[in-house]
Amino acid sequence: MSSESFAEVQGFRSRWAWMAAIAFNGFFIFAIVYQVLLGKQFGSKPASDLVLIGLELIPLSITLLMLSIRLKTSFDEEGIRYRFYPFQTKTTFINWHELKDVHLRPYRSFYEYGGWGIRYGPAKTGDAINTSQSGTTGVQLIFNNGRRLLIGTRFPEKIKPILEKALATGKVNRGV
Repeated sequence: MSSESFAEVQGFRSRWAWMAAIAFNGFFIFAIVYQVLLGKQFGSKPASDLVLIGLELIPLSITLLMLSIRLKTSFDEEGIRYRFYPFQTKTTFINWHELKDVHLRPYRSFYEYGGWGIRYGPAKTGDAINTSQSGTTGVQLIFNNGRRLLIGTRFPEKIKPILEKALATGKVNRGV
């Protein structure tokens, strides 16, 4: 990438989700230790040791998924690239010429899109791709066909000059 570029990696950092994951894992680990290692029944109708261990795989899998989530974005003179790992297997590239407008705007993820992740919204707001780390500002893309996509960012001030240059040099098709 050239000097006129910016790249960002965001993870999943929702405090309430992490607290829930820790609580569920803690509960099952406590139950496993209590029943399997200490040999005492856990509850009035205890599950078998194998079932108890198997049940721990559910919150453990969710926790591992939460750890793996990454939104990778980059902006440069060619366009925009993003990948929401592990849900997207390939990086998506958007050439500036595919857009009729691009700008930064404030947004509220829950009110406009119903949360974080790859979100599909009504035509008025369009789709969004963001994480709990994205903050409250996004890059609003309006495609030549009218489709909208908002990409969340923690660093709008670093992206702004790149967007301004793409608009000023005519890379974005404002008249389409």
